[in-house]
Amino acid sequence: MAGDSDKAAQIAFLLKDLNLPDGINLREWAPADFPVIQALSSAEGWTTPQSRPVEALRAWQNSWPVLVLTADEKIIGFLRALSDGEITTYIAEVLIAPEWRGQGLGTLLLETCHRLVPDTRFDLLSVEKSVSFYMTHGFREFWGFRKSDFTG
Repeated sequence: MAGDSDKAAQIAFLLKDLNLPDGINLREWAPADFPVIQALSSAEGWTTPQSRPVEALRAWQNSWPVLVLTADEKIIGFLRALSDGEITTYIAEVLIAPEWRGQGLGTLLLETCHRLVPDTRFDLLSVEKSVSFYMTHGFREFWGFRKSDFTG
């Protein structure tokens, strides 16, 4: 995995070519962003960042690529991924604040992430209400499994 300065350089290089909507900025996340990420996640009904804040923050710190979208310095969306850089990138979280949806910002995050790890496929889990978004962006459904309790 690239060092922090390499990651920042990759994002800076990509940003030169991005056609961002007026007033929208995209950048690598910073730990100071985490309280807003927690609030946006909670508003969406995602409980882990609030119920397990130490672990969730560590997850963000150990992930790559990790991006935030801002408007007037306010975070309006984010993407957290895990990638081996060669075959698979797992999109762990992608969220756009409700009032900003439908403007191509989710697509922007996914495309930017893919440009950072261009030779990988994307895997993700999604809630049912997001199926049409992913299907229109070339994703296909496949079966998966999840286990949260490892006591038995």
